[in-house]
Amino acid sequence: MTENICAVAVDAATYAIDKLYSYRVPDELREQVQIGTRVLVPFGFGNKRAEAVVLAFRGDAGGRKIKPVIEVLDDTPILSAQQLKLAAWMRERLYCTFFDCVHVMLPAGLWFKRNETYTLAPDADLAALRQRDGDAGRVMQLFDQPGQTLAVSDIRQRLGGKSVTRVLDALTGEGVLTYHSNTVQKSGDKTEKMLALDMESGEAMARISRRSPARMDVVSVLADGGWMSQKELVYMTGVTDAALRDMVKKGILRARQEERLRTPDFSEVPPAPPPVLSAAQQQAYDGLAALMDEDAPRAALLFGVTGSGKTQVYLKLIAHALEQGKSAIVLVPEIGLTPQVMRQFAAQFGDTVAVLHSALSAGERYDSFKKISSGRARVVIGTRSAVFAPVERLGVLILDEEQDGAYKSEQSPRYHARDVAKYRAAHENALLVLGSATPSVETYYGAKQGKYPVFTLTERFLGTSLPEVQIADLRGQAREGRSGVIGQQLEHELIDTLQKGKQAILFLNRRGNSRVIGCALCGWVPECPSCSTSMTYHSASGRAMCHYCGASIKITGTCPVCGGTSLFTETPGTQRVEQELHEKFPAARVLRMDADTMTTKGAHEKLLSQFAKGGADILLGTQMVTKGLDFENVTLVGVLDADQSLYAQDYRARERTFSLITQVVGRAGRRFDTGKAVIQTYSPTHPVILTAARQDYEAFFERELETRQALQCPPVCDLTVLTAVGEVEQQVLASLLALKTRLQSLMEGQYADVKAPVLGPAAAQVVKVMGRYRYHLTMRAHNTARWRALIAGVMREFLLDSKNRGVTVFADENPDL
Repeated sequence: MTENICAVAVDAATYAIDKLYSYRVPDELREQVQIGTRVLVPFGFGNKRAEAVVLAFRGDAGGRKIKPVIEVLDDTPILSAQQLKLAAWMRERLYCTFFDCVHVMLPAGLWFKRNETYTLAPDADLAALRQRDGDAGRVMQLFDQPGQTLAVSDIRQRLGGKSVTRVLDALTGEGVLTYHSNTVQKSGDKTEKMLALDMESGEAMARISRRSPARMDVVSVLADGGWMSQKELVYMTGVTDAALRDMVKKGILRARQEERLRTPDFSEVPPAPPPVLSAAQQQAYDGLAALMDEDAPRAALLFGVTGSGKTQVYLKLIAHALEQGKSAIVLVPEIGLTPQVMRQFAAQFGDTVAVLHSALSAGERYDSFKKISSGRARVVIGTRSAVFAPVERLGVLILDEEQDGAYKSEQSPRYHARDVAKYRAAHENALLVLGSATPSVETYYGAKQGKYPVFTLTERFLGTSLPEVQIADLRGQAREGRSGVIGQQLEHELIDTLQKGKQAILFLNRRGNSRVIGCALCGWVPECPSCSTSMTYHSASGRAMCHYCGASIKITGTCPVCGGTSLFTETPGTQRVEQELHEKFPAARVLRMDADTMTTKGAHEKLLSQFAKGGADILLGTQMVTKGLDFENVTLVGVLDADQSLYAQDYRARERTFSLITQVVGRAGRRFDTGKAVIQTYSPTHPVILTAARQDYEAFFERELETRQALQCPPVCDLTVLTAVGEVEQQVLASLLALKTRLQSLMEGQYADVKAPVLGPAAAQVVKVMGRYRYHLTMRAHNTARWRALIAGVMREFLLDSKNRGVTVFADENPDL
């Protein structure tokens, strides 16, 4: 490296000022600073140490005075050139910083925590400093004597959580305080002490007193010249740690530290023979393998009904990739799916498998990352963020249940794993397989446009038939005055299932905090006249509101269609349903699977294993039970309330409902018994309910595409949502209105070529979170580079304007509203 200026992405840079910053590389660090390494740099007026990633080198500073790099944090680059290109691509499309994009690619355990401290000058006049006005005086009162050091976290805590960064910077500039920062990696390598004989076993025995049989046992165990961990030696011989240290000191034993990876252990999973494919599966596999063999960027949709055996096709494809010396990434939407999926893959590919998901500890994720980046793992299974896994020679990238909303990140950077997967496949000559029984409308639309081929599995594996589906009309239950969540039809089927010794899965269809209101007698649900979508109920104001344009209507408690007063607002929670099940079926064993019961590590695997072994009769859960689960004794599935997601205010509401019902119905009768499914709904004639009951995706898609075209929503057009957040509601609304005016002004002039209507401001589904109000603007326009330039420009302008201090704004493409 001859260049002495490096361009870095800085952690401390906000979106408004984000760019590549130049720093001088001191001569002593020339060999260490490389593209892809992390460094510490002085940033801002106070020259606080900030973490940064080197993205490029520049040869000339142009006569400007450049600050130097302080420290290099990595021995070798942690990001490849391909990953850095991916980060730049994401940054340009997702309205976030360079560092946001780099950060999301690396495991939590790899990041550094900074221990920031301030030291009072030894000659400081503490008495005078304590007399200062405002925050400066309060900070000085925390110090007891000159020369004392306090941590920033301690200062903030003792001042009641108040941020005093500017005051501390000012005092540092005066020379009153001195700033220090130390960095420590959050998760280091885990090592284990290993021991071996350092002499012949006979000589070792001669040097040990016969009064120490435990030490003699140690020599016997190590007599073959091998190494053994200290923990194992203590367990096998009963020797103490002190005795082993003494044997090392005397030269009888030698010691070394050996790295141990904190990755999930699949050694107990017995190897399985390669899967035997049916004729339909073989045909799909042959077509997909041929695409992979082209060694060019390719994508395909594997469209198979529930239970058709898509996983067997995945396994064969991955084996084919490994034979060619390539690697594979498999994404699943839910953590709950990984234990079951992992066992299948570990049985086929053994120790070459690595897992990545958020339920792992920071240390486990760090070690899985190392196993992958070193090439020891060539098959990666994980949730959304596993799409960034640094595998060598990517051959195939599989998105199972590709339609699932969990693949979209709700935190910056707000990426969709499917888009990142497309980028990686295109730039690494890999095959992208999108697998689903209910493909997203965007994916199927692309296939219909001829962007990629479709391979279809129309029959269930082993020839089992699809479940018999019954639609239960809850309106009749309300008229009869019947209370409870379990309707008469579902109750009858549950009794029959339990009497036969079979199992049932009950699915409570809830979506976050969305609140649907409707009439339990006639099925009326309020719809926005301007946006052709249902409205969301806000109990605080007693109004139903549109989250696109902000329109609202007063809910009086009486149905405007039939005059009934039986209005429902939301489905009872899983806890209440569990209680009802115990009351109706006291002998039944019920397992509940939701966010409340899945808090401990390994809870998913433990509960599903218990159910698979017959440890319960009924599995009750939320979306966790809808996808990927395969239990041969389950013959009944019940959807407790299909309307909660059907009428959620989101252009994907109908698609999500169709997918959820189809998926959960597919959990029944997956082996030899014909399954049954009961869908409870207040809208028994709704087209989505009817097509889901028939498992008729084509009919659903055609009708849904017509609606999307009318609404100008994806895949026909893109949706951009600008959200403003702040503690003062009126300030949030005022600033957002000013932003709307600015957007409209620009689209009348400089950006007239990308003109689009701006809807709002409208309240977010949950208006106030942790004391901060949230409102947004919605725009329908094609996501072009020109459009992104407009949005990025007004966002930076907004964030730099002092009038908007206290309000932040962020943009999201095609989000769930």
